[in-house]
Amino acid sequence: MTTLKLTRLNEPNIEKLYEMKSALRNILEEGDFENLNIILDFQDKDGSFKLFSTYRIPSDARVDFCHEPTYICSSILMKAYLTGDSQLRQKIETPLIRGLECCTMRNLRGHGLYGLEGQMEALNIFKKGGLREFIDLYPELNSKFTEMILNIIKEFEALEREEDFKGPWGEDYKEEILEINKYFNTRKVFVYGTLMTGESNHHYLEESTCLGKAAIEGYDMYNVGGWYPAIIPGNARIIGELYEVPNEDMPSIDMLEGEGSLYIRKCEITTGNDLAYIYEYAQDTAGLDKIDSWKEYIWYVSYGSNMLEERFLCYIEGGCFEGSSSYRDPCEDPTRPLEKRAIYIPYDMYFGNYSTSWEGCGVSFLDITKDGHALGVAYLITREQFEHVAAEENGGRSPGYGNWYEDIISLGEMGGFEMLTISNDELRPYNEPCEEYLNTLKRGIRENWPAMSENDIDNYLDSCIRG
Repeated sequence: MTTLKLTRLNEPNIEKLYEMKSALRNILEEGDFENLNIILDFQDKDGSFKLFSTYRIPSDARVDFCHEPTYICSSILMKAYLTGDSQLRQKIETPLIRGLECCTMRNLRGHGLYGLEGQMEALNIFKKGGLREFIDLYPELNSKFTEMILNIIKEFEALEREEDFKGPWGEDYKEEILEINKYFNTRKVFVYGTLMTGESNHHYLEESTCLGKAAIEGYDMYNVGGWYPAIIPGNARIIGELYEVPNEDMPSIDMLEGEGSLYIRKCEITTGNDLAYIYEYAQDTAGLDKIDSWKEYIWYVSYGSNMLEERFLCYIEGGCFEGSSSYRDPCEDPTRPLEKRAIYIPYDMYFGNYSTSWEGCGVSFLDITKDGHALGVAYLITREQFEHVAAEENGGRSPGYGNWYEDIISLGEMGGFEMLTISNDELRPYNEPCEEYLNTLKRGIRENWPAMSENDIDNYLDSCIRG
């Protein structure tokens, strides 16, 4: 979570100004609402969230440190308004309205000849806050802001129609303009039932683009009859698929879902902080059976070279890691992990056995004979993918009886999913690792624990060497 400290400056301090603006951008990216009170308290009496105490500064600085912070903070409030409960919406509604009013001051344009570029940057800020969904669901909250956005959409559509993609210096903005127009002409939709691949109503999405598997937190799923699921707010995680849907197909999907009566279309944060529409059941679920369909997923916990995601993906997608002669067969389902988390394992890691893949030196195992403290990386994958990974770690055979990773070890649950790893119940002969293996572990640790110093990493790995 980003730690936020905001101060409205009277004198220019460029480093401090950019530091505060960067922190606000991180909060918007992360969907972190823990800092909302700090942002609300920081709002100026004019409704803005400017970082400088006055607008009487050069035009470029005014855009950078007065207008852009207002766009970012208003976008954070917009995202919270879209995905929060009624109590949160009531709390932030007035500050959001006032912030959006300030956002209409210059039609989102940048300064001088950078007007169009600044406008695109502002739109990209608001995209992260769910601009199109906000305009869909709450157009009257600030009608002046809504009217401004609708007019900008028309202007960008005209630029595409006329193929007018050049800036004042001849710079080419075609890619950026087309991407913005695509954003406003599509909607992201999270599906979890009959609209999913292979299900009876998937044909409604035949013109849509599947963005992959995704998940939402804080819902429970019930069986309304047959394979006819419904979700309501709860405590579990729901796994489904995320689609980019053309606007013209949304009415037919709304009709299928009985939007407004049987289901309510609302905005939710999915895996990777994507904003998407979901369909929440609007009827009583009393007496219905709860569905635990997400149990097909588990956390595979690595504590060795697979902590480095690039290497682990060779087990999922197939291939060789950095030119190695050891080719890994892909999973039947080569979908990348739904999520990755750095965790601590309650056992110690040590180096053992004699690996021909690593110069006859030792590789990572867990000592489960006593409590300990090892670094681990958890990947959310299907059970089928886990079985494939476990077999690949054992030369193509499933864990069983032998000298390698023969035992599947449960590490409890995290977020409603079982955490599993593989090791050997019997301690393997101690053997120091080779330099290449150690370097791979170091890269994996740096990737997942960026706050650890090089000295901390070396000390941790040294503690795993036994002899």
